[in-house]
Amino acid sequence: MNNWKASFFVTLTLLVGSNLFWLYSAIDAGITYTYQQVSLDDLNDAHSFLGDLVVKGGDAGITYTYQQVSLDDLNDAHSFLGDLVVKGGKDYSQKDILHLVRQSYPNAFIVEDGNKIIVNNVTFIFEGGKLSKVY
Repeated sequence: MNNWKASFFVTLTLLVGSNLFWLYSAIDAGITYTYQQVSLDDLNDAHSFLGDLVVKGGDAGITYTYQQVSLDDLNDAHSFLGDLVVKGGKDYSQKDILHLVRQSYPNAFIVEDGNKIIVNNVTFIFEGGKLSKVY
């Protein structure tokens, strides 16, 4: 009689423990997915912001089609557009870029910090007063 009681409580403890483990795993996966999606959305916003800087979509009649792409693809596109903005903005000073960004995006949150201008998760870095990197 004593053996079945011990077996019952050991089994009950294992069952409760495994259920708590699966509950923790489900909550952890949900939180991880949420933060991953937020990061992907931020990167997608920065990507479209850089795309708008390169070509104004409304003025040229360009239609953007959004599709689900991997984070690596967005990073590559973000890097490519950043390099393209740097090549096109070599002749502009930090004040010129700041003026253009404020003029184009009056409602954007813009931070000027030393040799950096940060707009919508996009950072413009200046060296010697000229644009050197965008990420």
